[in-house]
Amino acid sequence: MLRRLRLPFVIACTLAWPAAALAATPSAEAQSSDDEPVGVYGGDFVQDCGWPTTVSMEGQCTGTLIHPQVVVYAAHCGSNYGSVQLGEEIAPGHARSVSTEYCRTYGNFDAGAGTDWAFCVLSEPQDDIAIVPPLMGCELDVLEPGTPVTIVGFGQAETGYGSKKEVTTEFGFFAGDEVFLGGGGEDACSGDSGGPVFVQMPDSGSWRAFGITSYGSANCLQGGYYSLIPLGMPWFESETGFDLTPCHDADGNWTPGPRCQDFPLMPMSAGGAWADGCDPGDLGGAESTCGAAFDPSDDTVAPIVAFVQPPNESRFESDPETGTANVAIEISAQDEGYGVDTVELLINGSSIPGGVLEVEPYTFNLLLPPGSYELDAIATDFSGNQGEAEPLYVGVDMDPVVPDPEPADDSGGTGLDTGSETDGLPGGTGNDGSGSGNPGADGDASGCGCRSSGSSPGALVLGLLGLMLVRRRSSAA
Repeated sequence: MLRRLRLPFVIACTLAWPAAALAATPSAEAQSSDDEPVGVYGGDFVQDCGWPTTVSMEGQCTGTLIHPQVVVYAAHCGSNYGSVQLGEEIAPGHARSVSTEYCRTYGNFDAGAGTDWAFCVLSEPQDDIAIVPPLMGCELDVLEPGTPVTIVGFGQAETGYGSKKEVTTEFGFFAGDEVFLGGGGEDACSGDSGGPVFVQMPDSGSWRAFGITSYGSANCLQGGYYSLIPLGMPWFESETGFDLTPCHDADGNWTPGPRCQDFPLMPMSAGGAWADGCDPGDLGGAESTCGAAFDPSDDTVAPIVAFVQPPNESRFESDPETGTANVAIEISAQDEGYGVDTVELLINGSSIPGGVLEVEPYTFNLLLPPGSYELDAIATDFSGNQGEAEPLYVGVDMDPVVPDPEPADDSGGTGLDTGSETDGLPGGTGNDGSGSGNPGADGDASGCGCRSSGSSPGALVLGLLGLMLVRRRSSAA
């Protein structure tokens, strides 16, 4: 008998078919009676601020915060979540509720195929939570039969539903693109769907999140199957627009950056209080699980960044109905060191909402009213080096105004100061845009958008930008 681990309890068929086969036939599911055993079994209640990245999906499922603004969970839980809850209890006893910007399930997900993936992007980053990063690349070698792993979830156990519990069990085996673990009375169950499985790295002592609770036997005592976070990472990153892997790229290659360090060593018991921000406890140093640790002194070369589209000095015509023109921007950025951290687009010298991207492709859709605009792109690498593209000039309902060339720089520099912080440049998570101010398009009645320190119709530009955010999100839910 198969279970999918969410509320209401879902059972699929009672025939003695292999679990994987049952998972492939969701149309055979039927509601079970309320006497099915449920919850994390064989474990204990989590103490205050323990496993703080384990969140409740409005009391129906469980999820995992793998980035200050991104929660991953199981696709079979659905995508209709307006908020997630942090703490040790589900609503109304939770410590914190955070609204979601949007949630999305993997298009062709299937419990049994290892693609039971979903995520929510939160409206506000949870920067006071010490993130346990995803297991990636060579780190998957730690998943051997008998390796201790910890399941965490809010499912209903003998003590009642809605309290966060943990159980440490053993890793079982790989079953295609899924993994099996638990058994012998140690297991997850309904309500724990989408929740995490954690494993400790033997060398550094820090922890990783690798499993998404998916399905298993109906009695919730014999172990279950879990989709893998690392296999879904290319999709998670491309859809959210966030860099979710501080030590690797989305394909598992070792590319450590400045965030590849300071991971919690005791996420289950660090303590503290939610009101004050949970105490992360002891943190590890720079990670070297799959290669040399990040060392910013090794990289002093700025990234190379350039506009790809549209051609410089392009002219666009506005739509008579909207009064704006749709201008698609594509930027390329490469770095020979530890890689590109962020790419920021500026309009007439000012930062704009949604103007900072963390992962490729670096594309934007702008809705611009009539005028002339100077677009700038700044790429920052993981060592803090910054490179600046040659400006791109575009006009809407007019030819763009291109200023006279400035005198050559005698210093011979090719980019911005290494590691400097300049007002309006990237400094946060990247996708919400950093800095503030108006695009500052100073001009006369004809709409000239030359840079100026004086008052300008820039506020109108910013207001109409409402704008831009392709952020590599597909329309598929």
